[in-house]
Amino acid sequence: MENLIIKAQNGDKEAFTELILEIRNDLYKIAKCRLHSEDDIEDAIQETMIKTFKSIKKLNKKQSYKKWIISILINECNNVYKKNKSKNVSFDSLDFEDTYSSIDNYNNLVEQDFYTLLHGLKYEYKITIMLFYVEDYSIKEISKILKTNENTIKTWLKRGRQKIKQKYEKGDE
Repeated sequence: MENLIIKAQNGDKEAFTELILEIRNDLYKIAKCRLHSEDDIEDAIQETMIKTFKSIKKLNKKQSYKKWIISILINECNNVYKKNKSKNVSFDSLDFEDTYSSIDNYNNLVEQDFYTLLHGLKYEYKITIMLFYVEDYSIKEISKILKTNENTIKTWLKRGRQKIKQKYEKGDE
């Protein structure tokens, strides 16, 4: 990956594209924690790619590339969220189709269940759980990405797990 980063820093667009392709699924999952609209998710990811491409030459620690781009993505997601916060939602824009009828394989079903568990949690809990369990970042790394105290991250993880446990135990009531 370091070779790709060096090439991208020297202006190689194909190397940059390869870097993005390697982490695009992770970027999508993280954006989905904050944003619900597919258009908003794509906008945030696209803005992240543009900003990353423009500033990749400034990246000093090549091993921190993924953390760096995730930080940019989180900021972009927050910007999109704030921009759209005041918009009204019409019933026409809501999708009431049965989600499970269109899922082709078990992996998609599991992923959908994971997002269902996260649905309704505060953003801080969702993003922390996603970074810790899905992306395998340590508490310390998450605190740097989110620019938050490590104890706060621990609290968000604990509370997020408690909320998921309550939701799971409660069932469909």
